[in-house]
Amino acid sequence: MKDAFEGVQIFGGTGSGKSSGSGQAIARAFMEANLGGLVLTAKTDEVLTWKQYAKEAGRETDLLIVEQGAPLKFNFLRYELRRPGIGAGHTENLVNLFCSVLEASDRRHGQGGGNDSYWQRTLKQLLRNAIDLAILAADDVDLPSLYKIIATAPRSIAEAADEKWQADSVCFTLIEHSRDKAKEKGRMQDYELTRDYWLKEFPGLAIETRSVIVSTFTSMADCFLRGMLRDLFCTDLNFTPEDSFNGRIIILNLPVKEYNELGQFAQVLFKFVWQRAVERRIPPGVPRAQAEKTIRPVFLWADESQFFVNSYDALFQSTARSSRACTVYLTQNLPSYLATFSGANSRAEAETFLGNLQTKIFHANGDPTTNNWAADSIGRTRQVQFYGGMSEGTGARGGGGMNQSAGGSQVFEYLIQPQEFTMLRTGGEECDLQVDAIIFQGGRRWVTASKTAKTTQNFIRHVFPQLYS
Repeated sequence: MKDAFEGVQIFGGTGSGKSSGSGQAIARAFMEANLGGLVLTAKTDEVLTWKQYAKEAGRETDLLIVEQGAPLKFNFLRYELRRPGIGAGHTENLVNLFCSVLEASDRRHGQGGGNDSYWQRTLKQLLRNAIDLAILAADDVDLPSLYKIIATAPRSIAEAADEKWQADSVCFTLIEHSRDKAKEKGRMQDYELTRDYWLKEFPGLAIETRSVIVSTFTSMADCFLRGMLRDLFCTDLNFTPEDSFNGRIIILNLPVKEYNELGQFAQVLFKFVWQRAVERRIPPGVPRAQAEKTIRPVFLWADESQFFVNSYDALFQSTARSSRACTVYLTQNLPSYLATFSGANSRAEAETFLGNLQTKIFHANGDPTTNNWAADSIGRTRQVQFYGGMSEGTGARGGGGMNQSAGGSQVFEYLIQPQEFTMLRTGGEECDLQVDAIIFQGGRRWVTASKTAKTTQNFIRHVFPQLYS
């Protein structure tokens, strides 16, 4: 469990056996250890694989499969408003939910810059005031309500004073309705800030600025306001991330390959909510020894993880061990992460994230960037290279002689050459259902024994049986 809490990253090219080799070995171990967890899906057949794992472990009743047409519903805003914990209901936490999803869809968070920072701040301001208005007026919040507030907000100072607009606007009706409630709750300062934003500051923005802010929100919210995503995430609330703390395994059967951006948005959003729930589940002041005895470990699983990572993952993984959470991410190669963490600092962000996943499992790979990075991660050592030669000379009169030379030099060379990652076995009948892997773990000393000596090194070669080819 100590190793699992420190995180696992599995690399392997398409058909390398990463899912059916090391992936299935770890997944079955989690199931047999009775862990709860969250499974994100990219491919359409992943739910069948997890059903098989659950059947083998006798845990079929522990599965909570979230999919189109299922009775399971998760109104994410209502959950964040009413969830357990003293931090529940804070507007800023609700705002960050949207920003996390926008980050996944936009893929520009690594670019930064003044303009980007400005638009991020103004979008948060819009969301903050819409959420506060909904809570002040109705003690509840959901995405359709926020959409109506923003869609019916005044577009000019003159319109804000127009009686016809006031009579038809949901935004103005809620402003009027929330005044007395805010006074009862002792939140008049929040009310006045919210009122002034909607009646003065928002309509006073330049038309171009206001349209960009509004369209940024509506373009993201639109997919959640119709069809499957509205049914799953904007109606009822009958399951929560806390179910996994009691041993349930939540499978988001909304594969990216089937639902495209809709599936990605939904899973990134729920992953973010789940991660924050995990981080706060151990009460302050509880000693680690006591937590180890009373807090059930949980796992986060993502095959094709490049679809689901964002900047919050590095922060989550930095404290996952004390939260008793096991992260396992599987992807083809390093460039898939570099493309996700785009921008000038993409490599630094990707390596920061990967640095917090202590165990790296490398399967067969044809990508030179990944193979060189793997070789660099394992490191170099001082090695002695010997050389020798022999030559024969022929003189002008037919005579000659033999010349011999020999020598050696010390060089720093890779412990494992990048080429070796291209030759690992990938399973299948031609490989006797054997999948080769090279496992590296930061801070670990592996002792391997041969007929002549024992060797200590920071990696180990391992063969996984391919149970699902």
